[in-house]
Amino acid sequence: MAEELISKKEVLRLTGISYGQLYRWKRKGLIPEAWFIRKATPTGQETFFPKERILERIRRIQELKEERSLDELVALLSPEARPEAIRWDDPTSLSPIGEEGRVLLWKDGGYTFPELFALACGAEAVRKGARPGEARLLVDLLKGAPDVLKSPSGILCVLAEKEVTGEGLSLRVAFAVLGREPLRLDPGCRVRVRLDLEKILEGLKLSLGEVS
Repeated sequence: MAEELISKKEVLRLTGISYGQLYRWKRKGLIPEAWFIRKATPTGQETFFPKERILERIRRIQELKEERSLDELVALLSPEARPEAIRWDDPTSLSPIGEEGRVLLWKDGGYTFPELFALACGAEAVRKGARPGEARLLVDLLKGAPDVLKSPSGILCVLAEKEVTGEGLSLRVAFAVLGREPLRLDPGCRVRVRLDLEKILEGLKLSLGEVS
């Protein structure tokens, strides 16, 4: 399903920020380059944004900028910025993982940032109704794809299922898929959980900033 877009003019009107602020935040990496979408209109080329994500990001910047410097905000909110050397012993102490993530842990401590991110995605899947075994499919998929963290804008992780029948058997098969919108699956598949990886990444970094 394609994201609803919003024009730059509407973004500035709804948020009260200036043209200069918007592009300063872009240069800093607070607003991803991929969100600036050029489209032809009857009056020429205009810039549009994914509506939900841009409005939420600006709201979060405005909420935090009184407490933190711009560079601190970049470290927290920029999708490309991540704490490389982190080791965390109790993932469940981080709100994006929480108690829902306890059943997904696979070692006693020393979780790296990519591993915490994988756990946060699995825990969010549990909160959305996935069984622990199904959520582990997402965790294992993301543990094996750390490069996603370098450029997560527009990437989704989906937990889906399909009924497989034949030779008198009927099985329900669950599987995880990672990709960019529009993500195309077999028409016989049913999407159980759809995760916005950039949003989960942002929440994890904010949680680490609050407890560090």
